[in-house]
Amino acid sequence: MTSTSTEYRAILGRLPIENPTPEDMASLCPHLTPEQVVAAFTDSTTSSSYVACPPLLIRGGFQIVNYTVQLEEGGKMYPPELRWVGTGRTLESYTDGRSHGDALMKYAYMTEAMKFAENNWGGELILDSWDSVDAFLIQDPMDLDQNQYPRTKVVLYVTFNRSWDDMLNDYSRPRSELMNDAVVQMSTDAFVWQELTGGRSKNNDFNCACCASGLDSSGCLSCGHKFKDDGVRCSWNTPLSRKMVEFLQQHGYVFEKDPSIAWRSEQQRFARNFQGGGCKIN
Repeated sequence: MTSTSTEYRAILGRLPIENPTPEDMASLCPHLTPEQVVAAFTDSTTSSSYVACPPLLIRGGFQIVNYTVQLEEGGKMYPPELRWVGTGRTLESYTDGRSHGDALMKYAYMTEAMKFAENNWGGELILDSWDSVDAFLIQDPMDLDQNQYPRTKVVLYVTFNRSWDDMLNDYSRPRSELMNDAVVQMSTDAFVWQELTGGRSKNNDFNCACCASGLDSSGCLSCGHKFKDDGVRCSWNTPLSRKMVEFLQQHGYVFEKDPSIAWRSEQQRFARNFQGGGCKIN
């Protein structure tokens, strides 16, 4: 029987599962009886069934697992499969009790899933109190793929207690300092990230895996290393904040260069462009 969020996260990590057994289904649904599990996933008038499963972090939220029957498409047979499809929320997951873009769809056994998490790791569950979310793709400009694009080494997911636009248009201090003060939650886990996001739109920004500086469309603004422009990045000259760097380092990530170099460079740009009465730049 699953009794911790860590154990349940490991079970979610097994997805997708081809040709799942009743035992596989049961492991993903510790909140249900074996009979309920099989019925939830297989008693459907459509080719797939969606079942709510326990949340990892957000009180009033849940993970969603989908079961698809064997299908034939284009002359190819696809086996039955259990797959992770995302997360869901209730209004009770927010401290303000309001929807933040959520569809608020109902799924089978969502009440049981949330209750199971509350009973087993309720001390870890939190309510959503933040204003915005951002994913920082940390890419290595010295490690390029076959297309000469930088490889992503880790994705850092962050929530902030300020709106993203508010921080982008605040020129009172260097942006990494503004972000640092606004950080609420951080994670490198995509399952947790989906719970943290809720119904909000997601921002993506790109930072250097070597020095933590922002990545331009075709290179690192601090290291100077160049790569081919894949049309994904824009001019982002903000380094990761101190809290973000510390979080990554605490989880074993090592920067090749001291991120303080990028912070000093940002402070110099800020002094040159704003404190001296210059125009505003991104």
